[in-house]
Amino acid sequence: MKQFKYYLMAAFVAAVTCTGFNSCSDNDDEESTVNPAVDVVSKTKQHDTAILLCTFGSTYNESLTVYDDIIEDFKSKFPNTDIYMSFTSRTCIGRVEASTGIARYELDQWLKAIGDAGYKRVAVQSLHVIPGEEYLSLMNTDVKKYFMIQWYPHIDVLKGANLLSSAEDTKDVAEILYKHYESKLAGKNNIVLLMGHGNPDENYNANTKYSDMEKALQELAANNNIFVGTVDYGDMLFFPKEIEKEPANRIPVEGFDKTQYPNCMYSKVMSYCEKNGLNPSEVNVYLAPFMSIAGDHAHNDLWGLEAMAEDDDVSSVEINTNEYSWRERLEKLGFKVDRTFESHPTDQAGADHGIKDGCNMKPLGSYPEIRQIWVNHLYENWNDDSAWENGEDYQPEA
Repeated sequence: MKQFKYYLMAAFVAAVTCTGFNSCSDNDDEESTVNPAVDVVSKTKQHDTAILLCTFGSTYNESLTVYDDIIEDFKSKFPNTDIYMSFTSRTCIGRVEASTGIARYELDQWLKAIGDAGYKRVAVQSLHVIPGEEYLSLMNTDVKKYFMIQWYPHIDVLKGANLLSSAEDTKDVAEILYKHYESKLAGKNNIVLLMGHGNPDENYNANTKYSDMEKALQELAANNNIFVGTVDYGDMLFFPKEIEKEPANRIPVEGFDKTQYPNCMYSKVMSYCEKNGLNPSEVNVYLAPFMSIAGDHAHNDLWGLEAMAEDDDVSSVEINTNEYSWRERLEKLGFKVDRTFESHPTDQAGADHGIKDGCNMKPLGSYPEIRQIWVNHLYENWNDDSAWENGEDYQPEA
């Protein structure tokens, strides 16, 4: 009953939840043609303008508070709108209800439900960090090609940029993060490592946003002891070619040339130690996700919580494979990873899909000032009629 009340309340504040709907058919062999988002929109529509917040998504319970905070921020800034949230990851959508008890729907379901509901204006705000593959697909394919041109050319649309869309955004986020970690960065024996997601394809120049962020942070930190890496972009992985499944295809640690791969996290932290005359055992490491929420990557690729729950012995950990987390590999190298500051409670490290309360990992979406940047991206053009566009100009002549 308590969960049902949560669903009901969330629906009436136009968050993306529903009451009593199971996203799977009773017969798994039958695919329902009913769009569940239609029911949510029809029950919550109060205005002529809608905002659709679009995030990659997560199945982890820690994401719930961040998503709720983001929705509240947009409700506060845009009081005369109906606000919904969509995941862009179909994988997350398929699994999220089982782990969090909340149904999420696919982007095209939300777009069609909103388009059919009679809204005159629809704003789509990206909650992605970089303008990578997911962001480009959202704005160029889902919003422009389908929603604006093919489905609802008469509806005016405003598109809100991702978090790091300009040099000013990078500067602002860097200052927020530096202020937060300033006391840690004051000592040379401390380093802060931030894990971003990244795009695997080097053709996406959005990955440069991570190196830009690291540069901006190091300009603020006198000791240059804060670094940014990724879990999915080859040049900035913890170790180059770590994604190779076959050991023979990986780069051995022995004899590794850091100058050949200066942007991987291993090269950065080991070079930092050499430059400052420090052994890894003398260095405290603070880990944080450079992502909107603390989800699967933060729990497993960054912290390795499953191994932590088993009171892991890092003696057998291999440095050159992503089968092990950053934490495990750093500890294998001798670094002292701080397990108390902004981490997951060790006694709950084995919790399936995270915990709703008590996790202290601090993703980007947990900073009110950073959330405000997303809000501002939409608000800066909100009252500019020329910024709103529709698909009528793209229609073929009769």
